[in-house]
Amino acid sequence: MDVSNAFLHGHLEEQVFCQQPTGFIESAHPDHRIAAFLHQLGFRSTRSDASLFVYNNGATTAYLLLYVDDIILTASSTDLLRQITERLRAEFALKDLGPLHYFLGIEVVRRTDGFFLHQRKYAHELLDRAGMLNCKPAATPVDTKSKLSATDVPACENARVQRLIRPVQHNTKQAST
Repeated sequence: MDVSNAFLHGHLEEQVFCQQPTGFIESAHPDHRIAAFLHQLGFRSTRSDASLFVYNNGATTAYLLLYVDDIILTASSTDLLRQITERLRAEFALKDLGPLHYFLGIEVVRRTDGFFLHQRKYAHELLDRAGMLNCKPAATPVDTKSKLSATDVPACENARVQRLIRPVQHNTKQAST
């Protein structure tokens, strides 16, 4: 699902500062409106990831992942999924984007035995951006004899390579936190 935010759908030249409108501020957590609402629904925050919320009620379970204005929601039953979605829609302007296929550079393929996650499209976009889409593959594109010690820091002076590595490093950090 996508939370509708008008300010995200235009190009702004100036710097914009935002704060919650009067009446929508929870005094204990003024910056956590949706989190407070999810807690009211029975969701609990996880210690491992502040954007992951879990709902447990007897045999029913739901998981909600919130990233900026995007929500991934799954539940142990379609009835529970429908109930939570209705409650969210009553509180927030949401757009249902249907089954999950792509999120934060990760493609999601549904299988009978679960899900397969990969980053083929993301890697393809990086290769295209680098002008390397039609390059021939190499078994090992680096010197295999060079060894780094724990104190060595590999330096990269090439700005083009740095621009390509930065998004991969950001995605890796994001996935591990």
